[in-house]
Amino acid sequence: MKSNCSIFHRRSGIALLAALTLSLSAVASHAAAPAESLYRRLGGYDSIAAFVDTAFPRVAAHPQLSHLFRGHSQSSQLRQRQLIVDALCAVTGGPCIYTGRDMKPVHVGLGITAAQWETFMGIISATATERDFGAADKAEFLELFTTRFKPDVVEKP
Repeated sequence: MKSNCSIFHRRSGIALLAALTLSLSAVASHAAAPAESLYRRLGGYDSIAAFVDTAFPRVAAHPQLSHLFRGHSQSSQLRQRQLIVDALCAVTGGPCIYTGRDMKPVHVGLGITAAQWETFMGIISATATERDFGAADKAEFLELFTTRFKPDVVEKP
């Protein structure tokens, strides 16, 4: 039979080991905590939807871009709006899943030029400012358009 002193030391050692493990685990999880997603920093789904509802009617009404939106029924316009919201939600790290077609086949043949892209980005940038996206978040958001969408939207001359 073991002495009470031996059992006490073993239990103390186990308790100390458990406390140390929990402490290290807490430190590791705090140190490894991922940065907040751009989706969250922008304000989540409602903010992205409000951004789309502000920016894209302006894009569709712009004289250099309006021809790209002619001939779509109201139902098609609503579907496009939802697909844009879902795409932006997904690329910013949100929980949405984009279920539309790839950007390239959707835009090929439209002849979208670099100048039209710059006009589009001017509207996007101004709307991001108007929606009070912080400077760093706005820059990251605009960079997504340049890296994720522009290569498949702008046709090379």
